[in-house]
Amino acid sequence: MNEEYDAIVVGAGFGGAACAALLAKHGLKTLLLDKNARPGGKGLTISREGFRYEMWPVVGGPSLNSQFAAVLREIDAEDEVALLAPDPAGVLLYKGASGGYEPLVVSALPQQAGDAANMTHWLQLAPADLPEMARLFGDMTSMPLQDIEALDEVSFLEFLSRYRLPRSVHSYFGMWSNVLFVVPTDLLAASEAIKTFRDFMAGGAMRYHSGGYGRVAEVFAQAVERFGGQVRMGIAAERIAVESSAVRGVVTQAGGFSAPIVVSNAGIQPTVLNLVGEEHFDKGYVSYVKGLLPSWALVGIRYFLSKPVFRYPVNIAFSDDSYWDSERFLRIKAGELPDEALVFIVVPSLYDASLAPEGKQCALAATLCSPDPKAGDPEVWWNKLDEMVDRLWPDVRPHVEREERYSAAQVSSLARDHVLPGQGGECIGLAQIVGQCGRHKPSVRAPILGLYYVGCDAGGYGCGTHQAVDSGVAVARLVLRDCRARQAAF
Repeated sequence: MNEEYDAIVVGAGFGGAACAALLAKHGLKTLLLDKNARPGGKGLTISREGFRYEMWPVVGGPSLNSQFAAVLREIDAEDEVALLAPDPAGVLLYKGASGGYEPLVVSALPQQAGDAANMTHWLQLAPADLPEMARLFGDMTSMPLQDIEALDEVSFLEFLSRYRLPRSVHSYFGMWSNVLFVVPTDLLAASEAIKTFRDFMAGGAMRYHSGGYGRVAEVFAQAVERFGGQVRMGIAAERIAVESSAVRGVVTQAGGFSAPIVVSNAGIQPTVLNLVGEEHFDKGYVSYVKGLLPSWALVGIRYFLSKPVFRYPVNIAFSDDSYWDSERFLRIKAGELPDEALVFIVVPSLYDASLAPEGKQCALAATLCSPDPKAGDPEVWWNKLDEMVDRLWPDVRPHVEREERYSAAQVSSLARDHVLPGQGGECIGLAQIVGQCGRHKPSVRAPILGLYYVGCDAGGYGCGTHQAVDSGVAVARLVLRDCRARQAAF
């Protein structure tokens, strides 16, 4: 080991970058490492041929009062990037009993007067459905926290089944679970769903960031250096050094770095099984880590258009048959493909016009797929996605200048090492399912002195990158508290 630090953060995803910025802000000599050329992890923004865009559709929530805003405030960087919450922000297209896709235009801001009536009409609810809908929404928005936490072991579908709801409402929440958590309602923990639903009701959703979604992670990383730390991009961690059940630092292809604290944003499974090594952990802990389940993944196409075609920044299309539950996923794995697919499209330049050359658009389209980076069927899903886009947005095809396609393999290559069969390309990280949320969430403290996990696998809750930043805040506080405790004791 050569250079010495108080703390090293491995991985500059949203959780790692937020954690590193806060550690540096509060006086720790911090090193932030990442194998990619820029911060952001799965939500990084790239620049190419005049466009700035993400590798796949990324938006966030809540729009207001988020942990993103809280961290930017704490590191004195509120003026570095704007958190964008336009009205309208998107359109939801639902194909129900009418047989056609009906639109509902939505805002990134909290629901306004009249929104409930619009949704009632859009979901084709009968007057007899309204009392149960009111009871459901009332319960979800007013439930005491202890009652929510008691639902850690109840699936969201089980919770919804307590109400007499029409099929369209189950389809809506099926889509909602797929897009926000990339898991099905029959596995999603009800506690996680309800807490996030409340955040969105109070603060809105579909937030984006000026300069690109990943710009916030870039600002977090810049803060590390502003507060006296260092950021090393393009340097992959090869090993987390451990001696006598305590971390000693990180070994990279650029040399070794010493620190008594290492915070890993690489994912709990890649950290334990690859960066540290099974031999440093109890067999029972290794078995537990191997048994954790990932979220599903996204497969998609980036369409570069010669003229603006899309009207809204976010476009989501679903039907009673296109969202995924566990049964549908198993049928698809067996080769039974659906007639239609859920479609999720984000157009960054409709949030920030500077993100595309004048008169052009980049549309980031995706649908669901297995998290297995070795799955051999991406072509099937690319074709299905093309078919859905052609059907729902027929003006796109004549104006496509080029396409870029991606699958779970590209996700894994960018952000999460493939260390177990069927895993690596997951969209979020560990699935937010019963048995892995709330009090069952993996501890951010590893059973090795000085080793912590940060990101979507531990320490936070909520939708995607917001869960990661929430974890970054929680882990930074814990690390600082542990440091003070050691200083006081020794």
